[in-house]
Amino acid sequence: MQAYLLWWILAAVLVGVELTSGTFYLLVYGVAAAVAGLAAWLGASLVTQLLTAGMIAALGTLALRHWKRSTAHPESSVQDMDIGQTVQIESWQGDRGQVKYRGALWDAEAEAAGVDSTRPLIIRAVRGNTLILGNQP
Repeated sequence: MQAYLLWWILAAVLVGVELTSGTFYLLVYGVAAAVAGLAAWLGASLVTQLLTAGMIAALGTLALRHWKRSTAHPESSVQDMDIGQTVQIESWQGDRGQVKYRGALWDAEAEAAGVDSTRPLIIRAVRGNTLILGNQP
């Protein structure tokens, strides 16, 4: 099998896994593998292919880290609009479950052990991609 095909298969696998994980790092590595495949297709040596993939992966990783730092802001400012909103329960067991909010399914946790899931639940806080829910007062 040609080297460029191997690079492009690796790129497709990395991008596919990235779609399930949600990180941009695997996307960068997939792009690096695709460009290395292009270099192989153009007749570059294996060393050039590896250096190309390595350089693009390293520069992309540094760019992503810089972008993450420059766009960092307190979570509460983004999440304030969600606090107090009512959610629709899809499934609930004990103090965890899934709820429908803004057209998507979210993981959810009760803010305290005494939360009654038979009554309407509202968002009290957001921790990562998990909604912390409580009963309406």
